[in-house]
Amino acid sequence: MLNIGMTELLVFGIIALLVLGPEKLPEAARFAGKWYSKAKRMISNVQNDIDRELRLSELREQMQSEMKRIQELELKMEAQIQQLQQQSILANEQQPENAIPDNKNNSPTYLYCEQKIPQVFASNFKRKFVAPLGSAPVQPFDFIQEAV
Repeated sequence: MLNIGMTELLVFGIIALLVLGPEKLPEAARFAGKWYSKAKRMISNVQNDIDRELRLSELREQMQSEMKRIQELELKMEAQIQQLQQQSILANEQQPENAIPDNKNNSPTYLYCEQKIPQVFASNFKRKFVAPLGSAPVQPFDFIQEAV
């Protein structure tokens, strides 16, 4: 960080001892330590701020690229929707002559088919369900097995 090695600190200590003397050296060391810790904290805060801004700028770039991609997809989808609408319009215009015209008065046609239940099964079926609840089959399809 500040690139101060052990030899530099030793040289500073010897110079401080010669200049300040042994009485004022502990106070000066405390004062220098406080300033060193403040400087170190300030440098650390600046580095954290720079890192945070870099991350924010990277996220901003990612967000912008994703937004651009989404807009491109939106344009493609709108083009496809327009193309499908044009195709449906063309298909409605080019209906064949033998097609049945749209007539709102046409009623729906229902087909009914009558199918009788086989007599053997019907009699057993009715007999089993007429019985009181106490004699109801335990398994769900016991009545079918007994009928067969």
